[in-house]
Amino acid sequence: MTISKAEIEALQLSKLDRATPFLIAGVSRSQFSIARHYGGCRIQGRNYSYLPLTDELIRDDVVKWLANYRKAQKKVGDGDTAQICL
Repeated sequence: MTISKAEIEALQLSKLDRATPFLIAGVSRSQFSIARHYGGCRIQGRNYSYLPLTDELIRDDVVKWLANYRKAQKKVGDGDTAQICL
């Protein structure tokens, strides 16, 4: 999944919970590598989905937020956003 700089800035300003990370990179080289085999995992009560192309875990509520953000940007006509690939 590619997240643009504008999306990162908007995500930082969002009201999403910051108790757990939005994204975890390098999953196959960490204690979260088991998530590769199950397509995701639960960390501190938050569900994460595994992205095999980038070897990342992304929080499910962040995926939903990004989809809504990109939809809103598309309505405005801002072409600076990337497509979501899950």
